[in-house]
Amino acid sequence: MNIFFFLVLHIIGLATMAGTTIVSYVCYGQFWKQYALGKQGAMAILNVTASFRFLFAGGFLLLLISGIGMVVLSHGLFAQQWWFRIKMGLLVLILLNGAVYGQRLTSKLRQAMELQLAGGNALDSLESLKSSILVMHLGQLLLFAGIFVLSIYKFN
Repeated sequence: MNIFFFLVLHIIGLATMAGTTIVSYVCYGQFWKQYALGKQGAMAILNVTASFRFLFAGGFLLLLISGIGMVVLSHGLFAQQWWFRIKMGLLVLILLNGAVYGQRLTSKLRQAMELQLAGGNALDSLESLKSSILVMHLGQLLLFAGIFVLSIYKFN
């Protein structure tokens, strides 16, 4: 195998993860617009966003496998460089932010929406969730920007 083959797969995986985050951000913006018009339409958008985590996970697996392939083919040269180590730390933060924090926010939003659809009142928690989800998405995008910058300007 050629290292450039793995590099192409690596870029595809990273672009898939970042692109999924951007699409998720846009969909949540549409969710809040639809929520103002009707809760049923907002719930439909929320159900669609649940499928994004599988696309994100697929991008991560491609990123992981291709990254391991490049490290093996370079005989560990990349793994010894500082930019690579920082990049790995940012990737761990992306996973924790999205998988742990983001998933918890999504679950709380789903519960609040189900409560509202059942006739309950969860308006206070929805406002808090709206700002938390925005912060989570912006954090993800900043972390991805850091990975892109580190991947372009490899310093040692």
